[in-house]
Amino acid sequence: MSNNKRRRTSLQEIANLIGISKMTVSRFLRNPNLVSKPLQLQISAAIDKLGYIPNKAPDMLSNAKSNAIGIVFPSLTNQVFADILKGIEMVTDVRGYQTMITHTGYSADKEELRLRSLLSYNIDGLILTERTHTPATL
Repeated sequence: MSNNKRRRTSLQEIANLIGISKMTVSRFLRNPNLVSKPLQLQISAAIDKLGYIPNKAPDMLSNAKSNAIGIVFPSLTNQVFADILKGIEMVTDVRGYQTMITHTGYSADKEELRLRSLLSYNIDGLILTERTHTPATL
């Protein structure tokens, strides 16, 4: 693995580009209507120019809400599960939820490990697709 991991653009870099405070950028990201319409356009343009990607971790910690649903499939190669995922995302997308998908290779032990991993992201919901689970999973 390379040590040349690309550094994320910071709120301060966006603020510096426009000549505003970091707090104003943060306010915009929380609710764009908290800043003027012209400033909304400037901030949006700066975000696009710099390729800013929000870090959801602080919100997940402070709000105890991730807006993410975990889905555990036994396989990703079976077309049935692709169709199920499509149906799930038709519902989650319109409600502002992201889906976090993992697969187990039909292993109950692996399901337990994957479940623990998903739960570490403070997911708001979980969909399991198998009928049998380890006691720890249950």
